[in-house]
Amino acid sequence: MKNTDLHTHSYYSDGLMSPKEVVRLAKKRGLRNLALTDHDSVKGVREAIKEGEKMGVNIIPAVEIRCDLSEILGYFIDIKNKKLLAALKKSSKANEKGTKKWCETLRKARYNITFKEIWKKYPKARGNINTFYPLWELHLKGYGLTLKIRDEIRKKKLKRGKIKKTKIIDAIKLVKKAGGIPVLAHPWLDEETLDEKNMKKYIKAGLKGIEINNGDRQPFYPIKIKNKIKRLAKEYNLILTSGSDFHGIEVVKQMPGNHDLGKNNCDEKVIKMLRKSSLD
Repeated sequence: MKNTDLHTHSYYSDGLMSPKEVVRLAKKRGLRNLALTDHDSVKGVREAIKEGEKMGVNIIPAVEIRCDLSEILGYFIDIKNKKLLAALKKSSKANEKGTKKWCETLRKARYNITFKEIWKKYPKARGNINTFYPLWELHLKGYGLTLKIRDEIRKKKLKRGKIKKTKIIDAIKLVKKAGGIPVLAHPWLDEETLDEKNMKKYIKAGLKGIEINNGDRQPFYPIKIKNKIKRLAKEYNLILTSGSDFHGIEVVKQMPGNHDLGKNNCDEKVIKMLRKSSLD
């Protein structure tokens, strides 16, 4: 039964809702299983689990790790693992530092935004504030949809500057050492991850799955790439996962495709497959 969403975010990374609110919405949408996969943070997992127990929604402890290419989803992780927590903190800190500099760059380019106002308005994201929040605030101030603003900023070459990110292989190993199952997230965003040589390296490092659907649609997510993902999954025995990549009800219309909670579910049996893969 397709009652499982394996890709969601709360206000601890780049969402607008609390973990509790995400779980309650999941219950309302008829979900039985939910993974909270905040970027480089597990701060909301305990809250989600506690609310899930009340609501009758099974919460999978998870995370989404930012990498140099694409990102790695880690399922059934030990959220107390010291090495994992240290790595996430380091990555979050570097990312927030880059966002702060980016806000300064945007300000100089006459965009009405400051890092200070974001810091005050989104206290739960502190220590892990990424580019979502400046874009969202600019949207609220009338600059247009976040995608339009992002594209406009890119054309003006108003970059954040280089940020040292975790290597995919290192992220895979990190998830495994924390007792979790590593899955490659939305690889169509950086096709280099789907290179055959790269995929073999990831699988050797312990990659167990690959995301086939997170709500993105054509032309953002070409059919040929989807077919390649299916082929790679079949050839290398990778588990295909799905989720909404949900960031909040208000954010859904800002993203390409349909990222509403519960709209891109996977079958419950995928959870069993993920658990079984950890024994391989």
